[in-house]
Amino acid sequence: MNVGIVVEGVNDYATYPSLIERIRNDIARTQVRECGGKSRLKGRFLGFLKEFQNPAWQIDLAVVIRDSDCAPPKPLEYQLQTLFTDSRLNPPFRVEVFAIPCMLESWLISDLHAIRHVAARRGHGGAPEHVDFQIPIAHSPDDKELFIRLLTHFALPATPPVYEEIATIADFTLIGQRCTYFREFVQRIRN
Repeated sequence: MNVGIVVEGVNDYATYPSLIERIRNDIARTQVRECGGKSRLKGRFLGFLKEFQNPAWQIDLAVVIRDSDCAPPKPLEYQLQTLFTDSRLNPPFRVEVFAIPCMLESWLISDLHAIRHVAARRGHGGAPEHVDFQIPIAHSPDDKELFIRLLTHFALPATPPVYEEIATIADFTLIGQRCTYFREFVQRIRN
């Protein structure tokens, strides 16, 4: 299976392919396009869907992903789906549109063990076991700030490679418990 992925920014660019490849172990090739932010995604994703129609790539599934910033995801997904429908594009592949509640960091912060493991692997494992702030049991608008604080706690930079490393080992069960929408994301990617 070949997948085309449209995302907001550089951290998403590095991370979502890793997550999707873990969800589907039958992916041969991935084409990823970054829009340069949430505000630009709405205006650019249709162009990338057209680009994914390149016969040499043989895309089977295109995925458009944006953060909802803790707004209800369904209206945002509906808005993007309507833009797609109104464009009259008829690609030879399935298109899935996602508005992630709240944000990518909401998923990554769900597995503290994965973050500790990445820190240890990068030689930053000397940080104390105790984290001096509370991570909410459900996704929240503060997740990005908390995630950055957690990375800082473990002396990790908030860079695309660190995001990707965490995504490659994060426990999907923990992510699904903290953000139930993740389960829907997994289901729609698998189908």
